[in-house]
Amino acid sequence: MIRFLAVGVLSLCAVAPALAGAPALHSGKYEGLMLAVTPEHQVEGYYAEAMGEGVTRSCTFYLQGKPDALTTWNDEAYPGSVAPSSDGVTLTVKEGRQHPGCLNVLMPEIATGLDLTQTANKKWIGLVTVSADKAYLLKTPTAKPVKRPYIVKNDVVGVLAFKDGWAQVEFINAQSRSFTGWISQDQYSRLSAPKP
Repeated sequence: MIRFLAVGVLSLCAVAPALAGAPALHSGKYEGLMLAVTPEHQVEGYYAEAMGEGVTRSCTFYLQGKPDALTTWNDEAYPGSVAPSSDGVTLTVKEGRQHPGCLNVLMPEIATGLDLTQTANKKWIGLVTVSADKAYLLKTPTAKPVKRPYIVKNDVVGVLAFKDGWAQVEFINAQSRSFTGWISQDQYSRLSAPKP
């Protein structure tokens, strides 16, 4: 009996680290993908990639839902998934190259699993799109926007906190510099996947 118990304990000891070491999704930048893991363990994301000099071609789309059953959308909605990998995430959208502009920009592997390396770890709990023409990043809610950085309409930003009609957001510019501040709820729109 003790021998069977010892074997059972050893088996558990061998399995526990494997389960504990299983990668989990984390908010952050993964090459062209901004990914936020919400408190409800859903994901919100924004993929943006451009190529070319002078005349550039670009591919952008949003994603939202459970990691293994996402909706991705720009003009049309397509199903997809995102899973953790050893150094980032694997994004899969079978019809991903059908999003506007994506055929000439997005790698064909998007259909079977595109590996994206994590470039920045973040604490985002969601993503929002700026709806105001200009939104100053305030030090505190209701502070005066004196010589503060600002974000502009259609920028997608990571959310660090929601509080009393305000969102504390983080904007990352093209040079990978980060700017944080508060914007009011009339200056942003939450991501909302289209209904099938």
